[in-house]
Amino acid sequence: MTTAYPQQAAGYAVPNGAPQAVRRLQGISGLIHGFQKAGKSSFGDSGLRPTLLIDSEQAGVWTPSRKVTWDVTRQTVPVWDGGPGNPGSWDTAVATVKSIDTLWQLARVLNSGQHQFNSISVDSVPTIILQVMEAMGGDRKLTQDQWGVLLRQTLRILWDFKGLLTHPTKQVWAVTFIAGTHLKDGKYRPYFSGQAANLAPYVPDYEGWVWADPATGTHSMWIGPSKEYETGNRLWHRIPDSLQLGYPGLVQGWTVETMAQQVIASQQQ
Repeated sequence: MTTAYPQQAAGYAVPNGAPQAVRRLQGISGLIHGFQKAGKSSFGDSGLRPTLLIDSEQAGVWTPSRKVTWDVTRQTVPVWDGGPGNPGSWDTAVATVKSIDTLWQLARVLNSGQHQFNSISVDSVPTIILQVMEAMGGDRKLTQDQWGVLLRQTLRILWDFKGLLTHPTKQVWAVTFIAGTHLKDGKYRPYFSGQAANLAPYVPDYEGWVWADPATGTHSMWIGPSKEYETGNRLWHRIPDSLQLGYPGLVQGWTVETMAQQVIASQQQ
């Protein structure tokens, strides 16, 4: 599999010793939703290697990538033995997240910049939100104040991980958030609890509807405007609205990696 390793331009020195401003390349973030078993987890795990799969649903074991398991609470960050032209011995590190505290511990490691990951898949955001709700109220009904906390926690998850696209010392090139779907107000929308359902779609660069065609066995995604699904993007036609999905080295089609590569290439023209 071919992995892109973009090189950032360095600023030129100016008399006071500070570098000049230069254009900094940036990858993409996406929020995808769809029915169960539509291929969302596999798509999330199709990014630039090495990939970090934040797995709250124990679904990551079934995607085709070569994996190592990372216990964030007990182990140091996995060291990738690959590089340009060398696929290494593994593609994806799976970090199982069973509590919101573990997620924030993971976020601190990533924000330190001391890792090698080029793409991240958060699978899935609604399950992590459920962990937040259980930590706050257990089986009890949430209070109005707790719903406000839940909103802030949900948006913090999205913004903190999207922020890794612009990390000052170790950028990642793709962040993919995965969600289930439900029908609300005449449209299928990502399944979020509370007011986060209204605000979360503003965060990612694209919002995609993923579906499987049982007749052909293909998987597809739509990221353009739709009257039936909550979808859209801010990519200015850098990526087609209609995408037939693939998987690196196994199935031809669009992947998180090829989407990121195309967006990065468009910034270098």
